[in-house]
Amino acid sequence: MKRVALAIPLLLLACSNPVTVVRAVDDRPRILVQGAPQGADLFIDGKPLGQAVSYSGNPGVLLVEPGTHLVEVKNGQKILLSQKLFLGGGEQRTVVVSYGASQ
Repeated sequence: MKRVALAIPLLLLACSNPVTVVRAVDDRPRILVQGAPQGADLFIDGKPLGQAVSYSGNPGVLLVEPGTHLVEVKNGQKILLSQKLFLGGGEQRTVVVSYGASQ
């Protein structure tokens, strides 16, 4: 009787439905910002997105929609970088802030 009681749950587990896992690939373009000083802010198309160093690729990157975007890095009122980029699907672009020469 004990064997039958143990066999029933095992049979039910063996008859369970298959499990399907679906993973979506995010193919949006990525922007990495390198060389930005601490305290500098990132703006995309005029919208503030926080500290530019957060998107250095270690670990964060910025995902954007495909198309043309204005990328700006500002430290207070000072513009350290202003660049228009066209990005296609799955593309990764690194923008480099060279603020040392302009200070």
